[in-house]
Amino acid sequence: MSDVFFLSLKNGRIAYRLHENPEADADRACLMLHGAGVDGDITYSPMLPFLKKWRWILMPDLKGMGASYHHGGKEAPVTIAELTGEVEALLLSLDWREFDVVGYSLGGLVALNLNHHRVMAGLTPLKMALLEPASLDREDLQALIEVRKKYRQASQTIRETGDVELGVASFMDTVSPNRRKNPAAESTTQSRLAHRPLGFAFALDAVTNHVEVIAAAPEYRQAMIEAAKEVFLLSGELSNAALKEHYQLLSERYEGWHHKVFSGCDHSLPFQKPRQIAKLVDKWFFPA
Repeated sequence: MSDVFFLSLKNGRIAYRLHENPEADADRACLMLHGAGVDGDITYSPMLPFLKKWRWILMPDLKGMGASYHHGGKEAPVTIAELTGEVEALLLSLDWREFDVVGYSLGGLVALNLNHHRVMAGLTPLKMALLEPASLDREDLQALIEVRKKYRQASQTIRETGDVELGVASFMDTVSPNRRKNPAAESTTQSRLAHRPLGFAFALDAVTNHVEVIAAAPEYRQAMIEAAKEVFLLSGELSNAALKEHYQLLSERYEGWHHKVFSGCDHSLPFQKPRQIAKLVDKWFFPA
């Protein structure tokens, strides 16, 4: 486990880990963004031993998760724009200008938004590997809203009743309805997502609110998609069929997009097959 560093910003303090591999072949860097309810270290540390070609790997905790907090240590609502802006501020503080990105779920959405901001500013598009990125899980935006209503119910359960176990279970049943319910795996997932339950709930709300915005202005999501020129989409075999169909459609529609389905996995794929994912991600960013 590496040291944790902190960056104080206007609306909070952001925690991050910065791994250096002095034996790396190339002086390249990678930003790794985690999903809702978990931090960067828990999500990506199992992959690190198999990612040997980047010189630097940056793993921030998005605010509301891990060791990143609003000022005063309180839990409060966040937005995708706010989370993106804080990642941008961290990158600026480290003088990171050219880098690759791996994003999981919520982190995948932040990655897409970050890339869109860069392209709008005239910068080079980022090469990305996205593991079931939020907001792309359905082609039809109305269907996406219906899914997100269930996430809203899960977050409301946590925030309004305090029943964290029920709220997390509701989320899991929505995001991974076809998962294999192994008791040990269920308990581990519950424990991960219940670490900071209000932060998790507010992160779910951030994605839901974002989906409502893009449903009202579909051109916004389209612009984010078109700004991304090289994207490796990874999905779980047990995830919703509509999710996989949309990813496959994107890979057929855009030349630089590719899609891989991982057998035996659901939405928790980075925790289920870290070694296999790391090897494919490595091959994607560093083709022979």
